[in-house]
This record gives sequence, C-alpha cells and structure tokens, in this order.
Amino acid sequence: MIIRNGNRFTRTLMVVAIELALYGSASAQEAAAPVAAPLADPAVPAAATVTVSGTRASLAKSRERKRDAAIVMDTITAEDLGRFPDDNVADSLSHISGITVSRTHGGEGQYVNVRGLGPAYSIVTLNNRTLATDGDGREFAFDVLPSETISGADVMKSADATQIEGSIGGAINLRSARPLDTPGFRSNWRVESDYNDLSRNHGGKISGVVKNTYDDNRLGVQLGLVLGKSKTRSDTLNEFAYTTLHASLDKNGKQIDSPDGRDLLAPCCFSVGTLDQEKKRGALSGAIEWKPSTNIRMAFDVLATKLDAPSTGYNQSYFVDHAEGRYSDVAIKDNLVTGMTVKHLTPEIINRTDNRVVNSGQIGWNGEWKVNEALKLTGDVYRSTAKRDSGGKNSWAVAGIPGDHTGYYSIRDGLPHMRVTLADGRDLAAAAPTLGDKDYALHWAQLDGTRIKDTVDGASLAGRLQLDKGVLNSLRFGASNTRRAKTRSTFDNLDYACQYCNYQHTFASLGANVIGSITPRDFMRHGGGSFPGTLGTFDLPAYFNAMKALDGKEIVDALGQPTGTFYNAALMTPAFNPTASYDVTEKTLASYVSAELAGDDWFGSVGLRWVRTRTASESAVRRVLKVDDLTPNDPTSSPTITYSLPTPDIVDGKYSKLLPSLNLGYWAQKNLLARFALARTMARPSLDQLAPLTTDGSVNRIWEVSVQGDAHLKPVEARQGDLSLEWYYNPKSMLTGALYWKNIKNFVTYARDENVDIGVPGQLYTVIHPINGDGARVRGLELGVQHLFSNGFGVNYKYSYTRTRSQVGGVDVGPLEGVARTSSAAALLYEDDRINAQIALDYTGRTVEVRESYGGMAKIADPITWISASLSYSINKSLNVFIEGKNLGDAVYKANLNRRSDALAGFETWGRTVTIGATAKF
Repeated sequence: MIIRNGNRFTRTLMVVAIELALYGSASAQEAAAPVAAPLADPAVPAAATVTVSGTRASLAKSRERKRDAAIVMDTITAEDLGRFPDDNVADSLSHISGITVSRTHGGEGQYVNVRGLGPAYSIVTLNNRTLATDGDGREFAFDVLPSETISGADVMKSADATQIEGSIGGAINLRSARPLDTPGFRSNWRVESDYNDLSRNHGGKISGVVKNTYDDNRLGVQLGLVLGKSKTRSDTLNEFAYTTLHASLDKNGKQIDSPDGRDLLAPCCFSVGTLDQEKKRGALSGAIEWKPSTNIRMAFDVLATKLDAPSTGYNQSYFVDHAEGRYSDVAIKDNLVTGMTVKHLTPEIINRTDNRVVNSGQIGWNGEWKVNEALKLTGDVYRSTAKRDSGGKNSWAVAGIPGDHTGYYSIRDGLPHMRVTLADGRDLAAAAPTLGDKDYALHWAQLDGTRIKDTVDGASLAGRLQLDKGVLNSLRFGASNTRRAKTRSTFDNLDYACQYCNYQHTFASLGANVIGSITPRDFMRHGGGSFPGTLGTFDLPAYFNAMKALDGKEIVDALGQPTGTFYNAALMTPAFNPTASYDVTEKTLASYVSAELAGDDWFGSVGLRWVRTRTASESAVRRVLKVDDLTPNDPTSSPTITYSLPTPDIVDGKYSKLLPSLNLGYWAQKNLLARFALARTMARPSLDQLAPLTTDGSVNRIWEVSVQGDAHLKPVEARQGDLSLEWYYNPKSMLTGALYWKNIKNFVTYARDENVDIGVPGQLYTVIHPINGDGARVRGLELGVQHLFSNGFGVNYKYSYTRTRSQVGGVDVGPLEGVARTSSAAALLYEDDRINAQIALDYTGRTVEVRESYGGMAKIADPITWISASLSYSINKSLNVFIEGKNLGDAVYKANLNRRSDALAGFETWGRTVTIGATAKF
C-alpha cells in the first residue's frame, strides 16, 4: 500500500497527586493594583439589557480589570467557578493581542510567546509565585496545569518595580479563586467526553469545585478535583536533514564545478511517522482563607498536579545522502537536489518512546496585616516543585532491511515522493505489510532519558504606606529572597547504542519475534508526497532481549573483519551520563520602592527595583579523541568514536542590576485613557544555558560539536516603552491601541565557528556555542476591539504586528527567531438566558524559526489558523449541556527553507477534536 496525500469513551482514570489550595489572597508582591478610580461607564437603559453570564461576563470582568490596572495589562477571567474560557490555558492566552502559542503533540498549546519574544524571556507565576518547570530551562509548559485550577490570567506588558523580575516580553501571572470572594456554598461539576478524528480515539474528563464560607464569611474553604484522560495522534516529519556539497553534480551524480560558485544542497536523510500519546491528568485542589479580624487576613495553599503522557512514535526512515557512485538521474533546481535515483539504500524503521511523567506542586502561606489606616504589610512564603522521572526510560530503536536496494526520490511541493525497489525486485510499499523478522536486522538501539527536579523556595515582605501628600498618593516597598535549584540527571547507553549496528543479524536469525506493522488511516494528510503507508512496529522488550542471543560472539566490522571485541547485551542498560547532566543553583535577593502618584485626571507610579543574583553550576565535559571510519561511503553505517574521560566543570557567577520603571495614565476624556510606560528590564539566561553540556554528531558523520551553555553568559537586558490608548466607550465594550518598543542587549544566540581543530586527527568540526549577541530591536503595534451588543451578540478582535531586527558581532543578521510578524484573534459570540455560542479564530503568521539553517537558509513556518467553537444550552439554573470543537479547520504545522516549497523543513498534523459534556451547579 502506498499513501498519496492531498489535501468509546474510555474508562476514567487515574492515580493523582494531592492538592489543598487557596489561591489569590494578596501576594507579597502585588501586581497591577489600581491607583486611581477611572471615570464611570455611561449608563445603559434597563430595557436594552440582557442577562450577562458565561463568556460575556468573563469578557466584561476582563475589561474592568484592564481599565483599573496601574500598568499596561491584558487579562482573562474564568467564565465560572472552575471553568476557564478554554480547556487549555495557553489557548485562552492566545486570544490576547501580542500572544502566540507553540503546540505540542496532539495540537495542545504548550508554550507562550509574548510580544515577539519566546517563553525563555517571559516568566510565569501562580499568584505571583514563581512556578517550577519540568523542562531543562525556565520555560513553563502549560500542558502540566489543568485550566480548571485557574480563575484568571494577567499578561503584564509594561514593567513595574513591584513585579518579580525576569521578563522582557511580558510577565504572566495566573490567578486562582478565593474562597471568600463570594459568601455561602457553591459547587460546580463538569463531565465530558472527547473524540479526535485523526486518532479515532475517545477521551474523558471530570472536574469539580466545592466551596463554602463560615463564621459570617470570615473563614472559607475550597476543594477541587480534575481527572482526565485522552489519546492523541500526530503525524510528523520527524527529520529532514540536508548535506552541503562544495560543488555541483551532473546527471549521473558525479561532482563537477559549480557553475555559479554556490554550494549545492542535497537531502541527507528524512523520516516520516505517526506518534501516539496517551495523556492522563490529575489535580486535587482546595483552599483555606481566614479573616480573624477586619485588619488581618491569612491563607494557606497547596497545589499538586500530575501529568502522565507516554508516547510512542512509529517511523520509516531513509538515508539518501550523497556518496561517490550512489546517485543517478539527478535533478537540480536552484542549487537544490530535487530528485535522484539512490543506490545502496537501506530502508529503516524507527520506534521511539518518550516517558514523560510530571509531578508538580506549590505550597505556601500568605498573610496580610492592616497595621493602621495608613500602613498595610503583606508576607508570603512558598515552595514550588516539579519532578520528571524519565531517566533511562525513553528509547530510540532502529532496524533495517540489509541488501542492495534502490530508492527513487523526488520533491516538488510538500512532502517528498519516495519509492523503493528491494533487492529481490519487490516494491517496498506493496511488500511492507508482509515484511517481518526475516527481513529486518538489528541496528541502532538507544535507551535514554532524564530525571528533572526543580525546586523554588521564596519569601517576601511587602508594605504599602498611604501618604496623600499632594500628588504623592502612597509608597510601596518590599524585599524578597528566592532560591532555585534544578538538577538534571541523564541516564543512557549512548556509548553502546551502536554495538549491534550495520544490519548484520536479522531478528529471525536470533529466534526473536519482534516486528509488526500498522497502517494509519489518513496518514500524513494535507502533507503531499507519496511513500509507504504501512509502518513497522517493534515489540521493544523482545527487541532488546534478542540481543542476548549474541552474547560472547565476536563483533565484526562493516567490512566483515573481526574486531577483537565481543557482544554483551548487559552493556545496553542505561547508566548515568555525567556529560549530559547538571546541577544549577540560583539565589536571588531583591528589594524595591515605588511611589504611587495621582491627580484629578491622571495617575502613575515611579519605582526602582534592585536585584542581586548568584549562580553555581556543576557539570562534566568530554572530548572527541579519534574517529575510525571504515566505510565512509556507506551513509547507513557508523564510524567508531573514541572519547576522553568526563572532566568535572564547576563554575560560579554573580551580577546585580538596578531596574527603574515609570507608568503614567491620563484620562484625556471621559472613558478615554492614555497610558505611557518606560522601564529597564532583564531576563536571566535559561538554567540549562548555565551548564556547558556538549554533544556531537560524529556517530552520524555530522562533524559538529554543540555546546549548550556557558556559565559566564550575561543576563539579557532591555530598555522598553509603551504608548497606548484605551477607549471604554460603552459598558463592557472597548477599543484599544498600543505601540511598544524594546531595545535589547546581550540576548542569547548561538554562533557557528566552522573548520575548528578540536584535536581529532584528520577531521575539522563546526562548533556551535551560545553567546550574548550584540542586541536586538523589537517594535510592535497592537489593536483591539471588544463590543457586546445589547441583544446578546458580541465580537472580540485583537491584532498584533511585530517587527524585529537582531545584530551579532555588530552585523545585522535579520529578525529574531520564533517571532510571528502578524497575529490576530477574532471571536463572534452570542449569549442569552439559555444559549451560549462562540466561534473563535486564532491566527499566527509566518514565523522565522531558525535564522540560519541548512545552506544558510532560514527555516520558516507557514501561517496557522486555529479554529475553535462552542455551544452550550442551560436546561435549568443547575444543569447545562455543551459541545465544543478544536482545530475545526484541520490546521497543520509546516515549515520550509526560505519559503521554498521543494525544501521541506517540518510538518505535523493533529486532527480535529470534538467534546461533549454537561455541567451541574449547586
């Protein structure tokens, strides 16, 4: 079978971590507090109004919070207790101007970009407390946090001295509900089932919140539960690499002088496949809030969540790299090989598993004391943790069909066309369902994975002194102390992963039953191209158990010569790898003072924040000593690499920064607010960028050394400004516009040093390493309109334009990576006493993901429009039924080099998801 691409509710889940949470009592670092009462909205005739609830109420509350903020800020508010606007927090944030989302497998929003800068340049907090992360850096993955635990989110776009430092793009503070917000008893429950048309699987979720207040609304308790399970499928282009030839080729594949002096780019290797993932989520939440007197308020909160998301990828792989005498029938277009016949091809199948299990949580105490009419003090202590135990639990296993096979490759628009004739004359696509253990042989067998532990401990004390002396309204001050420790422990078998390479032993010859197959429906849809539609699968325990049959036998090299070494399956067990592990500790001491100013028709603040950071990193490095390559013209064979022993690397660092800020607001007319803001901001290097972990591609004949970090990297700094106009022309409606600019220095980028002698005889390397770039400029425009009609209809539209330029070594190198020049979000909604309907389109424009990829060309992602819709009906005041849809336009991710349709660089499809369910309120 060949694929030509064109265009049951499972049983509920799972063991979950425990949470007992109170969210949202005033944190020690108050963010975006109002400093001047805005003018009132004009009244609306009572006869013209309809009941406002759900989506309309959420938009109206968000509008009021934006208007009353002391800074430039956008916000999202929950539609009801335990119900955020979207199932995913990142997807909800994408409705805000200047926000774009990157998606993980299954299409779920995972990371958020703010105003042209990636997640590394924006911190995410929960109730103004730093959240620990399960990744290598600081970037917070939103898929670990169920949206039901959140009551709102603030995106703070201008800086204020009271904010936690660490953001240049913008700071995101997630808020959770307070038990004392509303008196009395409330209980909301929701049950749902979903279906994805690509995976053809069902999932389900149940969530609920119960709260009550006691003692005349002085004591509040809140408990919540989330249990969810889903199965997703993503069809992906897992790899598409190119080789640069410093020459050209004739039709028969022989190297000739380039007619225009330019290098030739030829495909090296690519793989396509499908990835199945089962996601189980759990959170148990609660809240305790106590006001023993009118002057004292305190809270204790605990948060624990669990994400269990193992995945398995099934791939077909082709090494079509150029070698002397291997190519014929060569087709070249604009210095890119777009077609050829390939001799000596070994068709491969690859199975990859990823065992991502994340336990995260936060525990804290917060207290507020109103000392007198003028002075209020707030104290806060907390711990946030994230743990991921994947050490040695992931796999990457490869098997190939030995023999002299022939491939026919071409690419025009989209995915490549790949046809293979096996040595016995069979067509690979037709034979794929019948291939088995007698056909496939052992090759690369990698086991790896990391254990991540991230712990953040914080304590702060803040105060606000009411002065009312002329334009000086009040004085805010505070100090905080934070300690963050992240440990990454890697376990792998990389030194022995190629012990069974070169396809010398079929599974049948070892008496093993390993190979199976699947034929996914709609495989790689909307991708174009053609290739076998049946994918090989492994019984992975049987795969690794088969190796034991060779124990004690001498290993022969790719030429059939004995090597003097012997097979030993015990060496395949993952072991601790110090060169891929690190311990990083970061201690931060900060203090601030901010004067709040106000006049008859204006308000503002001017403040100064001082921060001192001390870092310590511990890792290990090893060097490539020697490369032995017996079969350099066989692209599917692997050379033997000799390394030095690991050498410890311990480095300390420190720096201090002063961060001034200014925010002003002026009521130019009734309900017309102008804002102006200036600030100096900073973002620390990612935690993994403090450890100089080093990897190389020698085993794949990729002569590159990649250095991940440098403990001496400086923090990224920016001078930024905002100018905005907000017209609150009608109740619950607004028209907004903003201009912003950022001048950045010391941003972290990666430099490529070519032809470097690293001490390997006869081989030069390209060394890729992080540096503080000279600078960057970001300029942007944001527009927004929100209008809620009196008849229940409403529109919400946001648009953002961002232009960036960056310099390295004083040379302009183009735009910043990962920035969409344009993005927008549009929603049409209707709501009355029983019906709530909405359709939303979130658009992310063309994005430069890698500025200098293969052949010096940029990797550019195509625009994506994500369409979602929802419809709910209230049967009565307590019971509601709903249906929701995500990615209804069946959007896919696609990237090319320099926007060339015949230079593919990435592809992934997720399918559409429909959810039905019901909610009950008591």
